[in-house]
Amino acid sequence: MAHDNSLINLLIDATKIRLRSDVPVGAYLSGGLDSSVLVALIHHYGDVPLRTFSIGFDDESLDESHFQKLMIRHMKTEHSHVQCFRQSIADNFIKTIWNTEMPILRTAPVPMSLLSGLVREQGYKVVLTGEGSDEVLGGYDIFKEAKIRQFWAKNQNSTLRPTLLKRLYPYLDLTKTQTLTYLKKFFGEGLEHPNLLYFSHILRWSTTAKCKEFFSTDLKNKVTEEVIEVMLQHFPKEMIDWHFFNRAQYLEAKSLMGGYLLSSQGDRMLMSNSVEGRFPFLDHRVIEFANKVHPNIKMKVLNEKYLLKRAMKQYLPESILNRSKQPYRAPDIPSFFERKSPEYIEELLSENMIRKYNYFDSSKVNLLCKKIRHGRAIGYKDNMALVGILSTQIWHHLFIENYRANFLSLQAQESLSSGMNVVGA
Repeated sequence: MAHDNSLINLLIDATKIRLRSDVPVGAYLSGGLDSSVLVALIHHYGDVPLRTFSIGFDDESLDESHFQKLMIRHMKTEHSHVQCFRQSIADNFIKTIWNTEMPILRTAPVPMSLLSGLVREQGYKVVLTGEGSDEVLGGYDIFKEAKIRQFWAKNQNSTLRPTLLKRLYPYLDLTKTQTLTYLKKFFGEGLEHPNLLYFSHILRWSTTAKCKEFFSTDLKNKVTEEVIEVMLQHFPKEMIDWHFFNRAQYLEAKSLMGGYLLSSQGDRMLMSNSVEGRFPFLDHRVIEFANKVHPNIKMKVLNEKYLLKRAMKQYLPESILNRSKQPYRAPDIPSFFERKSPEYIEELLSENMIRKYNYFDSSKVNLLCKKIRHGRAIGYKDNMALVGILSTQIWHHLFIENYRANFLSLQAQESLSSGMNVVGA
């Protein structure tokens, strides 16, 4: 109970501090635990009107509107909602790369830009969001995966231990022999080295690295440094003595959170509409407290953010506290190829443009596009590769080939969305 009280008191204060403003302050409400926590704390302890904003998707597997509506009714918040369609992704992707100023591997920043646009349209300039909770308090599946793999590594020949992954990925049919073989081959990678500092992230980094298969020969010859070796040089020396769970949290915070979640998907999408984001879970006191708490309290067995759930039990409905975690995602390949592809895609992924910019192998990109058009590109690797290739091509066009023209144009962002008007500039 002492941990519960300490955490809740810190979060209350962190939230109240971030409500201080000369302008009205709102909050994002995804329907997940983190945003619901903040909305509940504003409701009970804030001295500002409770104003919330959310985004929904036409794809039911991505949409959390049901839980958003549950929280709206429970907290009686004044709420605004924007719907993101697959076409919305395609229509706003160039503008998104203009704002990220770098290639990306996911389309998830696009809906976040639409959401901040809704905030601005409603006359708000500041929002509280739940970033940092998963990294600080142990919420991600990658932490669960690391826990299972550490347990499996103690008996690598076990046929039962890898089946624990079914609790993480229930869609895997582990009754089939071939599926269990695949499971061992994929999730068993690096199992013989459980003490590696980056053991928790081996699988993700290995999957991401497969995008290099699409690099042109010229680019492969230029990329000579091993990124893991570079990263190891910057790890704290005392990391070798940390609990594996804490290592995983550190890696997640130092890599994906800082470089992507708080940048491309976070601040850059907020500021694209001149909205300021504030993050109570990243209050330094909350982080310091969480770092002193044993991992088993942050994640009890495979129950993520256990301490946060326990601390918020009196504030939130049971259906929010105990719902299955749903990672925020947005449509990838279907957004660009479901119907007739936008002209900028046909242009930038053409053999001539791929060869001209020379980042990728044109024959491999062509095969990927054929695979997509035949409906056979459904995996994580294909989605990531397509978004990475397309965003890199857009990035080059915007910031290398036509940067001066785009920078000087007062109507740059509006014209970017039209696709070929810019590509043909």
